[in-house]
Amino acid sequence: MNLINPQELISKMEGVVEIKSYLNKIKIIKNLYLKGANTASEICNEVGISLPTVNALLADLMNSGEVIKQGRAESQGGRKPDLYRLAENAFYVLSVDLSKFNMHLALYSCTHELAYEKEDHKIILNNEKETFDQLCELIETYLEKTKVPSEKIIAIGFSMPGLVDSIGGVNYTYLRFGKKTLLENLEARFKKKIFLENDARAMTLAEFKFGSVHNHKNVLGIFIGWGIGLGVIIDGKIYHGASGFAGEFSHSPIFESRDVTCTCGKKGCLESVSSGTAIVRMAEDAIKLDKDSILARMVRDHQGELEPGLVVEAALAGDQRAITILSEAGLDLGRGISILIQLLNPELIIIGGSVAEANQYLITPIQQALNIYSMAKSREKSQLALYQLGKDVGLLGGVAVVNEKLFEDVINRVG
Repeated sequence: MNLINPQELISKMEGVVEIKSYLNKIKIIKNLYLKGANTASEICNEVGISLPTVNALLADLMNSGEVIKQGRAESQGGRKPDLYRLAENAFYVLSVDLSKFNMHLALYSCTHELAYEKEDHKIILNNEKETFDQLCELIETYLEKTKVPSEKIIAIGFSMPGLVDSIGGVNYTYLRFGKKTLLENLEARFKKKIFLENDARAMTLAEFKFGSVHNHKNVLGIFIGWGIGLGVIIDGKIYHGASGFAGEFSHSPIFESRDVTCTCGKKGCLESVSSGTAIVRMAEDAIKLDKDSILARMVRDHQGELEPGLVVEAALAGDQRAITILSEAGLDLGRGISILIQLLNPELIIIGGSVAEANQYLITPIQQALNIYSMAKSREKSQLALYQLGKDVGLLGGVAVVNEKLFEDVINRVG
């Protein structure tokens, strides 16, 4: 099955019947990719293809190696039906998780399992072509190490910070150079289908698809690292907004009394008082007041490099100033979240990112602020929860973006 360039394959096909068969095979692969092992009758009901056709196509896909049998399903009365699933080596997805200072790479099988060990690289995002070339070279080297045939890697999903228009393929904050879009540059370089998404939206999608089991369809994902990102899921679909920029609530100036300038240039933004950057700023002031604190000693052990995660570590080790800093950030963050509750009335609010590793030192003050600033009736069905995927959430975000978009894109191009 050629999922990288189906148009090239279709051009070699003879007649409508062969093209329709190819399209139906893609629909079956999509069903097994998104839902896991399934019976022929369930595939028939969910995809809308007749049972004899499904059985014939499954036989073809088993002969070509994409599909295998996986035991039998529970009997509904009579003989237990066969279960089918994708073979682990049917295809792979490369995930690229970018932050302002790092790049994480991982190859995942079609069963969403890690297929090759992850790699981490230091890289500083900017708008220089040299930076683009550097990250591409790192990706190419990684792909060579995996020894997976190129045609088996059907797509690359990018989770990245910045103002990302995933439909237009542009990041208006980073890797913007020349006349072509970032998407065009990446597809020209790798000759594969590329999917770009803002990191917060990608991570929210990952938690929604691969995190704890739930039946929620209206979900907010709030991720606190150096900045603060928001992903919004409405009726089970990620929400992009008219221009693709939905979720930039951290740059809303809701603290007029705070004389702190945000990275966006405004004063009083939520990000300027509750993000990892703000936490580091407050921690630097705290170290000046107490050079023998747990936090100060940790910073010295890390050769003077202060990151949000270090403040979290200090709090978990009992540093009272670090605990107070996280509490203040949590209260301000909760005030911002209370506005989202009033506007969107979500069922689930997921708190994630490196700062969320502080657990109750952050969650408790957020909940306190929600109790103060949001209407009781609005928040009574809004559950607050920590993210489940931990440090892999960004990489799984890249997989989730491909999971969400790849097959629709292929089906639309073929159909």
